[in-house]
Amino acid sequence: MSKDMTIDEIQEYRYRNNPFAKLLGIRTTEVREGYAKGEMKVEEHHYNALRSVHGGCLYTLADMIGGGASSSRGYRMTTLSGDLHFLSPALNVDILYCEAKEIKYGKNIAVYDVAVLSEEGKIFAKGTFSYYNLGKKWQSE
Repeated sequence: MSKDMTIDEIQEYRYRNNPFAKLLGIRTTEVREGYAKGEMKVEEHHYNALRSVHGGCLYTLADMIGGGASSSRGYRMTTLSGDLHFLSPALNVDILYCEAKEIKYGKNIAVYDVAVLSEEGKIFAKGTFSYYNLGKKWQSE
C-alpha cells in the first residue's frame, strides 16, 4: 500500500531522478509549504563565452527551485511557464543561490516569485514561474 510522501521524500525523489539537475550541480537546501531555497556551485562548464554564468543555468536553477516549492504541498507539478529577467551578469561568483516564494496556489495552477542571487544578496535574475498541478499526489512506491 502506498502512502503520501513527506516534503523531504519528495525532494529526494526529484533530485535522485533528475540527471540534468545533478549534471549542473543544483541542490535544494530548504523546502517548506510554498517555499524553497537551493544553490548551484559554479564550475567551468557553467560559463558562457563572456565568462559569466550562462543564462540557461540561471533559468534552470530558478525553474528547479520553483518546482521544489510548487511540489511542497504534496502534488506532482510540471512547469507551465517561466518569465525570468536577467538583471546583472553572474560574474566572479562561486555559488549561486535561489529562493522561490509562493504568490498563489490555486486548484490547478501555482505561481512563484523566484530570485537567483549571490551569497551577499546581489540579484542576478528575478522572475515568475507557474506550475500546473497534475492532480496526482506524491506517493511512495
